[in-house]
Amino acid sequence: MPNTESRTIGCIARASELDVLVQVVQQTNSWRAQPIAIESAQSLDPADLYISLSVPTRHAIRLLGSRSVPWFAFGEPTLEVRPDVWLPKVPEPALLGSLIRSFLPESQAPAQWRRKSDMIIGRSAAIRQLLQTLDQLAVVQTPVIITGESGVGKDLVAQALHYCGPRAPGPFIAINCAAIPESLFEAELFGYTRGAFTGATHARAGAFESADNGTLFLDELGELPITMQAKLLRVLQTNEVQRIGSTEPKKVSFRLVSATNRDLEAAVKAGRFREDLFYRIQVYPIRVVPLRERIEDVPALVAHHLSVIATRENRPPAQLTSPALEKLLAYTWPGNVRELVNTLERSVLLAGADAIDADHVVFPDEALHGATSPSLVSYRDAKAKFELDYYTQLLRAADGNVSLAAKIGCKTRKEVYDALKRLGLEPTRYRTGTQQPFSVAAAQRGRARRITRRDRTRRAAPRSTTRRLSPGARSRPATVWRR
Repeated sequence: MPNTESRTIGCIARASELDVLVQVVQQTNSWRAQPIAIESAQSLDPADLYISLSVPTRHAIRLLGSRSVPWFAFGEPTLEVRPDVWLPKVPEPALLGSLIRSFLPESQAPAQWRRKSDMIIGRSAAIRQLLQTLDQLAVVQTPVIITGESGVGKDLVAQALHYCGPRAPGPFIAINCAAIPESLFEAELFGYTRGAFTGATHARAGAFESADNGTLFLDELGELPITMQAKLLRVLQTNEVQRIGSTEPKKVSFRLVSATNRDLEAAVKAGRFREDLFYRIQVYPIRVVPLRERIEDVPALVAHHLSVIATRENRPPAQLTSPALEKLLAYTWPGNVRELVNTLERSVLLAGADAIDADHVVFPDEALHGATSPSLVSYRDAKAKFELDYYTQLLRAADGNVSLAAKIGCKTRKEVYDALKRLGLEPTRYRTGTQQPFSVAAAQRGRARRITRRDRTRRAAPRSTTRRLSPGARSRPATVWRR
């Protein structure tokens, strides 16, 4: 833990609410809380950061109007003075500690093995436990399997295991088992000699040989075909690999790190994964928790990735407003850190040169993830609501006259009466004594559509037929009128 006891957090609130802020700062176990009651304070005591709870605007202007350090406001917002962070209520100690650390960088340097490309960002209890586990496993050669949902950063954990251990000078070979066709697995893992098959114009080392004296990372191990699982088990038992087309085995030494988002125990029971291979690789499992279980790490992750985006685009880091941070903290993140990074990329583009506000933070498929989109109703309910609204407007337009309503709606009087009875509408309730205007063209169309078959046959033109006559008789057309 870094030594931050020398830093002071000023807690500003009414005397009756001051204990709430002091207690939450003390629970972080990292900073000293300095209580400041707004009723008696004439000026602020020096502090590295100030937090306040429902401070009236006049006191905020008097005490915090000319501050030179960060200020977090909780509770009722202030109208004239804008804080650096605003939340509607006092956050949990873990989240408050993460927010403070994002504004007060720690002086302690990161561990020597952690590179910028392998950074595991966060100060939550789950991440601290993960880093301690990595310190224990980095110096040994035990096979490790990393489990967790998609997008949590399993590849970063695998890289951390490699670059903080004695095999760091060696190669780190990553293979995505889900991206390789089944027919190419053997060539990809074992390699081949020249002329081993059609198209093998030169020899090529496989992943096992390439990872010699280093680390082999098999991502999405649950997608490995059952035929290749026996061959992988053989390599792990003998530490020997034989290229396709060769008769000479070669000794290899690598550390196996695998990852999956599937339940391998269920796959073993279903016969999709070999039981002996499962127990071979299941020596020390590491579970990477999803982002929704360590939501207090979101501010630190946001600050880090906004800095990465700014460096890549050669621009100043984008600033994040308090409503935008509140929206990010309230989201469940089904796509985990990967979705957070993509959301920040989109927010930076939408904001342009301005600060990222809540309107710039857009989540995909919000209706699927329980956002503010209205839920769908059944087709029957939607149809019933439409009919009720339609016939209500139809009766109002026809001033309660069913015949006129039938003409406007291009329907028969019987259809209108049946619909009104089904919906429980009474035409007399909509009679105001003044007939509402209606579309003459619509009435004419309705009349035309109600022409019966008998009317159409009467208006149809006569057609001629030929009578059957005896041989030699003269045939002549006869006019037949169809009634």
